[in-house]
Amino acid sequence: MPDFVGRYTAKLDDGYIKAAALVRQLNYKTAGIDTDEMAFGISVSGKHMFGQNDLRWMATYGNGTGRYLGLNTANDAVLDSGNSLEAIDQWGAFISYRHFWNDKWRSNLTLGYLKVDNDVELTGTGVTKKAQSAHVNLIYSPVPKMDFGFEFMYADREVESGADGDLTRLQFSAKYAF
Repeated sequence: MPDFVGRYTAKLDDGYIKAAALVRQLNYKTAGIDTDEMAFGISVSGKHMFGQNDLRWMATYGNGTGRYLGLNTANDAVLDSGNSLEAIDQWGAFISYRHFWNDKWRSNLTLGYLKVDNDVELTGTGVTKKAQSAHVNLIYSPVPKMDFGFEFMYADREVESGADGDLTRLQFSAKYAF
């Protein structure tokens, strides 16, 4: 069965609010095991304008939404002791502010968070419990359709055992949209 997604957008004077829902069927088939599980997700997001600047946000909750939330940071499901699929609950959110300094320079500040409700008796303790990140950038557009940017990112991930690690990254980008 394909994944089904429905979305409704309510337009506001200063932007919009969207509500979306996902329904999907997870399947696992191998020698001796043939099981499936229904999964769902719900999401609310928005964009609000402040002059030329904007604030964007999203909050999502679901079970079996691993590949849709946090770039597959967590699995969709796990096999239980009876060889049946059990969907994994998770929720995540982000907020991002975009500021135009002038007609050639802009910046974004983005914060994100993901929390996963694993049954560690089934998943073990090496799977993601939570992850969070912060991004800040500066983008220069010397001519229309051309961007050069620098971004600093900090991220942290904790697994169910309590072990955690962080990532600090500085990256450069160049883009020409044609």
